[in-house]
Amino acid sequence: MELQFGVDRRGWDILSLVRAETGLRGRGRSLKVLLGLARIAALGGLLVLAGCVTANNSLSPNDVASMKLTGVAVSFAPDAHIQWDDGLRAYAEAKAVSPEQAATMAETPEVKAFVQGLLTPRIKAGVEQVLAARLAGTRPVRLDIRVKSLLFPSAIQRIVIGGHRGMIADANLVDARTGALIIAYPELNASLYTGQGIVGAAMQAAIDNSAGPTPVDKVSVRYGEIYRNWLLKDGV
Repeated sequence: MELQFGVDRRGWDILSLVRAETGLRGRGRSLKVLLGLARIAALGGLLVLAGCVTANNSLSPNDVASMKLTGVAVSFAPDAHIQWDDGLRAYAEAKAVSPEQAATMAETPEVKAFVQGLLTPRIKAGVEQVLAARLAGTRPVRLDIRVKSLLFPSAIQRIVIGGHRGMIADANLVDARTGALIIAYPELNASLYTGQGIVGAAMQAAIDNSAGPTPVDKVSVRYGEIYRNWLLKDGV
């Protein structure tokens, strides 16, 4: 891909990337608003994903082999940090408000509940997809996931200051019949490299717009893979 003065052969430039990502039709006003939002999100968002906690797995291979996954339950911490423009756009369309107005309401209980409601089944499906085939024993277990951070930095943020997609969430494996905790993995961190700068953002947009799993699906599957590898120890 060849870029000259911020524009490649397919006509992508910074402003068109912003418009594609936000659905806004405005010109300078849209760019100014999004630059401000990107900087604010980055101050907390990039720091949230910086840490990584590795838990000790005390289960034996026989313990794990006896387990059968009966479900994945997803919840969100009260102070969970969510940065997901697709969710705000969906709220804006559902409530007939502008994307800019939805962005200013992102921290309200109503918008948080709406966005979390969209994310919950996707996270659940992605993790179950990875784990179900490997936990096929006889003892029923459930994986409780408590999301603390879920970040999908916008194209303009990745052009200006950077940022990668990822999720931090507590993973608690419990007995499905009694609810008793079997083993905990606090703050499991799953992140995916995301295209940076003008060239990287343009390439990432092409990938995201192609047929296939959405960014949320990919992060959810990656979370499940990391947990599976940790639980099974051999990662097979």
